[in-house]
Amino acid sequence: MHTFSPLLVVATFLAFVSSAFADLTVTSPNATTFVVAGGQLPIAWSYSGPQPPFPATISVELADNSKALFNGPLALFSNLATSSGSILWSVPKLGYAGANFSVLLIANINGQATTFAQGPAFSIMPQGTEPPANTSTAQPTPATAGGAVSRGERVGKGVLALTTTFLVILMQI
Repeated sequence: MHTFSPLLVVATFLAFVSSAFADLTVTSPNATTFVVAGGQLPIAWSYSGPQPPFPATISVELADNSKALFNGPLALFSNLATSSGSILWSVPKLGYAGANFSVLLIANINGQATTFAQGPAFSIMPQGTEPPANTSTAQPTPATAGGAVSRGERVGKGVLALTTTFLVILMQI
């Protein structure tokens, strides 16, 4: 009769999961992005990982890190192909102004929203504002064409969520 070690099973699973998950990084907007309300903001990301991409689809959400305008992320787009790499958001003319917004890339994993990447803070200025001389203005073309890469931050919650789900199932066995 064979016995198995739960720790060996978990270690094997973690090795598999770490190699199977995507590396998503927000590449636009970056920390120097300046967009005026009523304008267009290119949102772009890079993906490296298994093919076909996992997760296959993502949602793009806007976070107000200062929580001055809204709490929790605001959904901008859903069911985008991870491999698409970019989308253009028309910023509403009213209601969005501040210096501490960031873009989140979210995927639904096992029925749970999981953050895969969060970009750096950027600014949305009131309509009619002129950009300062030392910052870049968001252009209405997809950022992937420019090739600029920001200091986007990866969030490894996808691995954690799946690992937690696996451990709960393992404990029930």
